[in-house]
Amino acid sequence: MLIHRLRSLLTCLLVRVSASAFSSSSTMRNNQYRSLPSSAAPLIIGYASNANSGKADQAIIDGASVIIWSFIHLNIKDDDKTCNIKTSLDLNEIQRIREKYKHVVHLAAFGGWNGPHPPTFSDGSSLSGEKWCEIFMQFNEKNGFLFDGIDWDYEGNDNLDAPTSKFTLETLDIMADFSLEAKSKGLIVSMAPAESYLDAAVVPDSIDATFSLRLDLPPRAWTSPEDREIIKGFSHAGRQCYAYVLAKAGVDIFNFISIQLYEGYAPYIYEVTRRGKNPENALMERVNAFVGGYVVNGMPVSSSPDFEVKIPLSKLVIGIGNSWVDGVKFSKIEPSSLKNAFDRTKDKYGEGFSGIMFWTVEEEGDDAESRMANALKREFEDLHSGEIRDEL
Repeated sequence: MLIHRLRSLLTCLLVRVSASAFSSSSTMRNNQYRSLPSSAAPLIIGYASNANSGKADQAIIDGASVIIWSFIHLNIKDDDKTCNIKTSLDLNEIQRIREKYKHVVHLAAFGGWNGPHPPTFSDGSSLSGEKWCEIFMQFNEKNGFLFDGIDWDYEGNDNLDAPTSKFTLETLDIMADFSLEAKSKGLIVSMAPAESYLDAAVVPDSIDATFSLRLDLPPRAWTSPEDREIIKGFSHAGRQCYAYVLAKAGVDIFNFISIQLYEGYAPYIYEVTRRGKNPENALMERVNAFVGGYVVNGMPVSSSPDFEVKIPLSKLVIGIGNSWVDGVKFSKIEPSSLKNAFDRTKDKYGEGFSGIMFWTVEEEGDDAESRMANALKREFEDLHSGEIRDEL
């Protein structure tokens, strides 16, 4: 077993380079990477999966300055020896887009709903986050430094019996250790937890503020018989699982953290549609909670079981859906509500939140009025000629 394990690890280290060659390659990599743009307006960040449709080009023209390509996957081939990066993305088309729009940052996302989590060898072991990062760096260099960084988007599965309806600590450790290594190599690092995976709107010291690896939980807010009738057995929520990654890697490692308020039956949509809360007030409660900090209990870390999640505005991104959301299961947040919340945040703290992320570019409409990137750009137009904020 040990010999098999060593053989697998050695085979997965695809390229051996000397220290001097590595230093030269590292310098070349750093010169290839783009930085997040600076603007008084929030970043407009869009997820995309089809580089051939023309919609990524249009989103950029409309105002998106960060495109996160979904998805790429950590992969161990069937021979149990070769570790690589697997993707169905058209990398040549992404390269065309990258070369055409020099100001746009491109990230590669791992995960996705129903997507695979980090794989294991036949003996149940896996590579460390650092080694997976090395494999990604080789993949990225081979493809012309296509991506300026990575994004974590590991989620659950429609099949509640699937292994990916639960996180493992090994997966969360890989995410944290990969992030640390990637940041040290000059990459942008981000994450996009569903709201239940990093839920700042919980009651302190409640079960909802307690860490869990499960991704098959009923949504916390929908508890009445009427609520249960609406969600019809839906049980795909998590509970503070991404807090572990922040605790281990450190919030400072991440350039931005996008909170998916469009998660199915998320607490946000419950408050707005079932309790009638003003959307801007619901947004502000979350902004205030992340900035002020909230405590996650029951963390499986040796230092302390309690961890304060505290995200500065310079790293906080609000995640929304575009034309596909129904306003019943998935929250519909108007650009005007985001602008008002941004202005209220700026009035209170002296700065607004870092950006607005939307899922997904492929659901952008044909006319300008139905495109989220265009609507956000127009809503924040007055800020683009304003003061320039520090680079993330």
